Amino acid sequence: MASPPSSLSFKTSNKTMEASNECSGFRTAPSTPPSSPPRESSFSEEFTAKNQSPSSEISSPPSPSKPGFTQQVSLPDHFLLKIVSFSMLSKASIMKYRSSEFEAGGYKWILSVYPIGNKTKDAQDHISIYLELADTTKLATCWEINSTINFFIYDHVRDKYVSRQDAKVKRFHGMKTQWGIPKFIDHETFNNPSNGYLVNDSCTFGVEVFVVKNTFKVEGISMIRSAVSCKYSWKFDLVSSRTNQEVYESKEFFGADYKWSILFLPNGIQGDAQIWNNYITVGLKLDTSNFPSGKKLFTHFTLRMKDQINNDDYERSDTELISLRVGGFRRFMALTKFRDPEKGFLVNDACIVEAEFEVLGIVTVE
Repeated sequence: MASPPSSLSFKTSNKTMEASNECSGFRTAPSTPPSSPPRESSFSEEFTAKNQSPSSEISSPPSPSKPGFTQQVSLPDHFLLKIVSFSMLSKASIMKYRSSEFEAGGYKWILSVYPIGNKTKDAQDHISIYLELADTTKLATCWEINSTINFFIYDHVRDKYVSRQDAKVKRFHGMKTQWGIPKFIDHETFNNPSNGYLVNDSCTFGVEVFVVKNTFKVEGISMIRSAVSCKYSWKFDLVSSRTNQEVYESKEFFGADYKWSILFLPNGIQGDAQIWNNYITVGLKLDTSNFPSGKKLFTHFTLRMKDQINNDDYERSDTELISLRVGGFRRFMALTKFRDPEKGFLVNDACIVEAEFEVLGIVTVE
């Protein structure tokens, strides 16, 4: 092997993503196949069989005929990292080298190589390789990215890229921003000149990232530690003169830092079913004019019709996500009961509607 140069340098290549058929395991891709290829030894002949690692690690790449290992004529689609004077990097006591950012699947990524292995994963005497999500600060709350990853190493002797592909989808999220293979390749195999991975003290690694597009929505709730109870009473006059199904709305009032109002339909809702006309309707409305899209309030509320004679109030309670949807009850109370003078709900042609509530949490949907 030629003597290492006196300087250390890196070369990276970020290729445009192209559609390709996915496969699993090692694969090789000749860039310029010869017209009469010489006989090549099998994987089992080229690599040492001892100290084989579990399926998630590479210590001695096996034959492509074994399950999980295939060959494919293509180059890495997304990123290449060429390291010149690798021996200087490994002797510099550098734990890992992090590449510059590259884009794949609409996200920014970083390829990390541990020249002397990730010791926290008991990967001494190996090269470790990882893919890391570059910037998560701009991602939505409760973000999640699913992808399949292929790591490569270049065989200079045979002019091929050898890859190990794990067909399992990797899930990136707030608590897991990187995935990789601690024992990607052992130093003995890597340093053997006949294997072609380290030639003239230079080597090349690569990665492909295929992002699985998600169509689901993510909902997150942030509970309020000390919820504040709010109450508002509204006196509604001239009930007998309200003969249509019009919706009446109280003045806006503040509660838990938000603006609310009470909705009241003294003659019920005009609908296809006659049953709606036999009940009064009461609701609690939230002003969402300044709300960001997807924001809702997790609210427990009680709507009450005051008994002005016997103090035997009638009330109904519920807990709902309130946003554009009004919280309340279409069939709050039967009209006959509401208009019964002995019940005390309607006195001097006026009633008192009351809302009592507390915001338990803030919900976001993305």
